[in-house]
Amino acid sequence: MTNIESLFSYTVGRYEAVDHLLSMGVGAHFAALIFFILTSRFVAPRYRTATALSCIVMVSAGTILYGQSNLWEQAFTYNQSTGLYDPAQETFSNGYRYVNWMITIPCLLTQLLIVLNIRGNDLFKTATTLILLAWAMIITGYVGQLYEIESLGTLMIWGAISTVFFIGMNWIVGTRIFRATPDMPAPAASPMRKVFWLMMFAWTLYPLAYGMPFFEASSTGVVIRQALFTVADVSSKVIYGLMITYIAIQRSAAEGFEPAMQVTDLLPQRGTVAA
Repeated sequence: MTNIESLFSYTVGRYEAVDHLLSMGVGAHFAALIFFILTSRFVAPRYRTATALSCIVMVSAGTILYGQSNLWEQAFTYNQSTGLYDPAQETFSNGYRYVNWMITIPCLLTQLLIVLNIRGNDLFKTATTLILLAWAMIITGYVGQLYEIESLGTLMIWGAISTVFFIGMNWIVGTRIFRATPDMPAPAASPMRKVFWLMMFAWTLYPLAYGMPFFEASSTGVVIRQALFTVADVSSKVIYGLMITYIAIQRSAAEGFEPAMQVTDLLPQRGTVAA
């Protein structure tokens, strides 16, 4: 599979910009992995699965981005005579991202439902619906990007089909979030609403990156595309995971889980008298 990234030669600045963006994505995900492992003990057992899912997301996304970074370096060679990085025998592909999203997006959706305190059959049905919508969105997007070189019209048609599933998925997510927040502790309700807007921001960047061959099929467009992908990855996985963990700790503290109460200052320290 060949994406537009493999069609162009790059100045040193543009080549290194993409290389550094991919490296930054790797570093952000593995740094967040360590954070989630260290803070899991402050999350009550009923919400701890959400933190475990964040760890899975960090490993999966970080590994794929590491592979993407290596592939980028293998796909171009420096031409001394022109001062440009020219395409090599290896080709760069964004297809691996779609494979990764098949794993990470179900995890992201499920951990959201867990911190919303959705349980039992309701959790199973809602998670199943969201995961099927997510997989349909990803698969149709994957098919579409296969045509980004030979048929921009086909690219956009499949992108439009993918968007239908995208809208349906986000409608359910938004409905569940704003239905649940009135019953949540105040320290958790406000960030939960912000999680929704973060998701809308970050997840909208992905279709913009998908459509970049239509808007700007050039080396500049490639840099913009990889910047969009990186910002979306860090926002929708790392920052999202941090916010979900914060909400889980706040809910844990409100329900009397002592380690969470200590880090949120709800539990008086030894030697002090509660007011």
